[in-house]
Amino acid sequence: MSPDTPADVVTPALLRNHTQDLEAAALDAPEALKRVWSGLCLARLLGLRLALADQTWHRRQGNAASVEHQLARDLGTTATFADTALRLPDDDAPPPLAGDEVDEAVAALVGFSTTARRRMLAAAPLATQWHDERVLRHDSKVIGELGEAWRGNRAGYRVDRR
Repeated sequence: MSPDTPADVVTPALLRNHTQDLEAAALDAPEALKRVWSGLCLARLLGLRLALADQTWHRRQGNAASVEHQLARDLGTTATFADTALRLPDDDAPPPLAGDEVDEAVAALVGFSTTARRRMLAAAPLATQWHDERVLRHDSKVIGELGEAWRGNRAGYRVDRR
């Protein structure tokens, strides 16, 4: 998946399948970073759809967006993405999730965050490039905050867009 993926094709099941692939595959550091990035793009699009469900999810999506932007910025500093300009998907009025998909979406977002964190920590010792290892180790904590944002466990985050 990429930033150009249409939001209407992103469902909780799609993110859940991506998460299962992330967990099951044996990945080196660059491949782990690439899969985390594609999962982050999916999570962003799903979160934008979830935000339309009600005001609570809208607030949580604002917190999640701060974490997403930090991750995109940090992933862009890796050796893996040295020649790639990373940009998150736009928030151009995605279609809302159906009411019965809300709980499934939250579970998929939290599950992705948890799995990505574990995968990043597992891939960090395999990195041959220092910049990849640094981001895998440090941002494993940051991606964990994505799940916390969707759980509502943090009052707010700051966007650092330089």
